[in-house]
Amino acid sequence: MRTRRLAALVPLASLLIAPALAAADDTGAISGEVATRSPKQRAGVVVHLDHVPGSFRPPSHPAVIDQKGMRFTPHVVAVQKGGTVVFRNSDPVRHNVFTPDGDKYNLGTWGQGESKSHTFNQTGVYRQLCNVHPEMLGVVVVLDNPYFAVTGDDGKFEIKGVPPGTYAIKTWGEKLPEKSQQVTVTAGNTANVKFDLAR
Repeated sequence: MRTRRLAALVPLASLLIAPALAAADDTGAISGEVATRSPKQRAGVVVHLDHVPGSFRPPSHPAVIDQKGMRFTPHVVAVQKGGTVVFRNSDPVRHNVFTPDGDKYNLGTWGQGESKSHTFNQTGVYRQLCNVHPEMLGVVVVLDNPYFAVTGDDGKFEIKGVPPGTYAIKTWGEKLPEKSQQVTVTAGNTANVKFDLAR
């Protein structure tokens, strides 16, 4: 009797797993790298798809920027419109977070171990500043879809879960020229892209 019950459950389990696998196979990915004149400029470049049709729910989990070692870490963060960023203070001094860009928020000043957050409802580039320590600078880039990535120290990036289609893929980099090219994504495959941002 127990063997029959297990046998009956196997096809049911297969049906439950199959749609998830099919959904993964319905999308593709984009990977690549950016080249710059200075190796230090390869990190923190935002690579994103432009004008992707459809509406997208904001992410359920916030991005995090820490104020640590008198720096905004990471220096560049990309979020989808409607997403939230949590600003932490890990330094043994008080910090402030404000921006002169977009909705020009000022979150106030707080001490070590505390955090505050802000939800970004407009696309754009937001400089993050500290009026206690004017040498500090960070950047939040807000985009209108979830298909983006920020390059690592090696200049490489990967964007997963992209619906098949042909898109304009663009870059944003601090003190770097913005570049755009066309990329075609097919289901189950990874398209490779390279950007030369050297001036």
